[in-house]
Amino acid sequence: MHQDGVVLNELVSEPGGARYVVAMLLDGTNPNVLYDLAGRGEAPSIARLMDLGCTYRYGALASLPTVTLANHTGILTGSHPGHHGILHNAWIDRLTGDQIVTNSPATWPTSMKWLSPAVETVHDAVHRSLPGAMSISINEPCDSGADYSIFEQMRLGEPIERPPRAEELPDATERFVRPSKDYRWSSLVDHTAVDQFCGIWSGEHRGRSWPAPAFTWVNFTLTDAAFHEGGPYSEIAAASVRDTDARIGRLFDAIERSGAWDDTAFVLVADHGMELANPSVTGDWDVALEEAGVGVRDEGYGFLYLTGA
Repeated sequence: MHQDGVVLNELVSEPGGARYVVAMLLDGTNPNVLYDLAGRGEAPSIARLMDLGCTYRYGALASLPTVTLANHTGILTGSHPGHHGILHNAWIDRLTGDQIVTNSPATWPTSMKWLSPAVETVHDAVHRSLPGAMSISINEPCDSGADYSIFEQMRLGEPIERPPRAEELPDATERFVRPSKDYRWSSLVDHTAVDQFCGIWSGEHRGRSWPAPAFTWVNFTLTDAAFHEGGPYSEIAAASVRDTDARIGRLFDAIERSGAWDDTAFVLVADHGMELANPSVTGDWDVALEEAGVGVRDEGYGFLYLTGA
């Protein structure tokens, strides 16, 4: 199957030494912000991982465009957007001229219908390499090939349990949960991620018995909501990292209770970072192009399609 780039074998000190892999994505998180908070003791779970393993000093490069679903899919397939088919959060279907939106609550469950059949996900690769192994996708739109996914339950029309009120959640900063709609919603979503993970790793979830998964993927959304709302160096952004770090600690507790800690490899990534923009720069490419007589459609946060004069 298609894959871009090369495998970094040098990052694995003992190839084949882990029986389980747990991968976590902190959406929209800058590495410098994350490393600073970990260094100051405000993200102890992340600091624990950094102490035990390898960390890229300056983070990692995202695929272009540096937006959520294009890079979630890139991480989970090993292919860039031009190959895996999820071109942006929104783009134009050149055959029909229609706008395709994949990164919204309404379209997440079915977004992978645009995934190219020429690529395979990590879940597919796990099943190809380890027949009979369990592969889990938690709160992640790019779930193709997973044995468990909340979005698959939605596609099947199965009932989804409602989480408690946001104000009653553990590991949720009340200062931001109450006034911020996005912080509140994302806190609820990430709380369900912890519930799903701990249930599956305990061996019992939704009335079904589960073996320890060979691969578990967990998508955390709160950081993206907070970094967008306040900017990467805001207090709301820092609070989102602290809350997420506490939730990661709960995942660690579940793994340790299962007895699998010493047999588990961990991966922590982000799909993109953020940086403050110059507030005095307020121009727009599509306006300038139209004034110059160039036809254009502006899709997906600056994804420009030139249509001629």
